[in-house]
Amino acid sequence: MSAAPYWPRMLKRSTAAQYCELTPQQFDAEVYAGRLPMSVAMAGGPRWDRAALDTSLDEMSGGGNDWRKDQPGLRA
Repeated sequence: MSAAPYWPRMLKRSTAAQYCELTPQQFDAEVYAGRLPMSVAMAGGPRWDRAALDTSLDEMSGGGNDWRKDQPGLRA
């Protein structure tokens, strides 16, 4: 098994898209739709915060707000 890739904290657009396993065009569409966060202005160009991407992805997949965890008998 190969080692997991190293992902820097602040990602360029192409790297952020790859991190989400999207094409750059698909990544842009998700950002414009508001499902993924906007970039942060940094020296050298826009960057996406990996932690903010993780939070958005958790919310989309239900990991950020699983209502069952507080319901007796329904805990996932």
